[in-house]
Amino acid sequence: MGFQKDFEGRIRGLLASGAASLAILAGITGCGSDTAGDEHSNPVAAHAGSESAATPAKGPLDVAMQEKADQKKGFSLRDATGLNRYVSPAHAEEFKVCFEKEKPKLSAVILFAVRDSEACPEKVGAERKADATPNVVGVRLRAASDRLVLAGYTPQRIHVDITGEPLSKERSWSSTVCEQSPAAGTPFSADLEPRLVISASCHKD
Repeated sequence: MGFQKDFEGRIRGLLASGAASLAILAGITGCGSDTAGDEHSNPVAAHAGSESAATPAKGPLDVAMQEKADQKKGFSLRDATGLNRYVSPAHAEEFKVCFEKEKPKLSAVILFAVRDSEACPEKVGAERKADATPNVVGVRLRAASDRLVLAGYTPQRIHVDITGEPLSKERSWSSTVCEQSPAAGTPFSADLEPRLVISASCHKD
């Protein structure tokens, strides 16, 4: 869908949540069809071109992003741990930088980060226990999707189904999450694709 095209490229330097919202809304369906997600960080062709070894770095992620932008460098965001969590530019103030890797041929850098509340790993890709998937049942879609993205799920891989009366995409944000998959408490995995069922009013049997 058009909403998802070039998602990461549009938000990597803007620190705006609107594009992430559009990516999630693009997955809304009334019949449960799937929308495949793209690789979550691809604005600077992170796997192409020469690159240096990752070196330790520190400081708030949003500050690092602004510094790279001021230097007219492209950048890509990565989880510093081996969990491969999505690092949301829209929530950059919630993260800190642990390592960075220069890509000279692309005039770009990869920033490896973790949440502010976490300790940086000893090396990029180090193993770490996965957090539990948050409980978003009973929460409005906008807040629910925000929690899932902050938990590490890629916006393009969050799917939304509508039950009951049809809802416009504008109204969908204020609708309540009636069901979620994976269930709350499920250990995070980058392979999971959360699915939220929303309705203007959830009915309990």
